Amino acid sequence: MKKLILLNIFISTVLILYAGKGKKNAENLPLLNTKWILTVIYNDVILQDTDTAYIIFNDNYKFSGNLGCNLFFGEFNYRKKKIKLDYFGATKKLCANMEVEEQFVKAIRNDVFQYNIEKNKLYLLYKNKTICKFEGISALP
Repeated sequence: MKKLILLNIFISTVLILYAGKGKKNAENLPLLNTKWILTVIYNDVILQDTDTAYIIFNDNYKFSGNLGCNLFFGEFNYRKKKIKLDYFGATKKLCANMEVEEQFVKAIRNDVFQYNIEKNKLYLLYKNKTICKFEGISALP
């Protein structure tokens, strides 16, 4: 009888732990079709001015967004927490402060190879070091 009770407790514990793990993943925003607002780049907190720096990964393997002033676009591939961004270009407006734009373009072109999503946060990484941190505001239709 004691063995049966212990077996039931063990099975119940495993099921609860498994259900909790699935629920955690279900709370994550999807990479695709979510507007990701840039909040940190190279450990610098981004103060959002008139234009908000963001990126959107579309389900057709194209990305686009705003660098903080100019619009940008490109293509990407991803698989198992790895991501490859092919930056194609951006508009050419002259803006008062181009520092965020320059850092954002550098990150997209050279420094991002991995990603991680935790709830509504997206982390773009290089060798497990966070390069860019974003906050997802919504999944697009």
